Amino acid sequence: MVHMQVQKDQVNVRIKTESAVISGIVHTMVNGRLSDYITSHVGKFIPVTDAVVIYLEKPCKDLGKNGVKRKVVFVNVEKIEMIEYL
Repeated sequence: MVHMQVQKDQVNVRIKTESAVISGIVHTMVNGRLSDYITSHVGKFIPVTDAVVIYLEKPCKDLGKNGVKRKVVFVNVEKIEMIEYL
């Protein structure tokens, strides 16, 4: 069995949506721009790995102030209000 793997850059980001702030890694094409990656995924979801999610509304006691860690979360590109490099 042959496994093909596409090389990707790991970009540390913080993404703000209406309901949460997500910090983690977005995987883009090597030497690709983050803005091009986001633009090419309009109407879709992007994976964010090694994510920490902090909910903005009605904080849950179980989550604590530091949010909740997840291996991967999928973010609807159309819901992104802001994205920044970390």
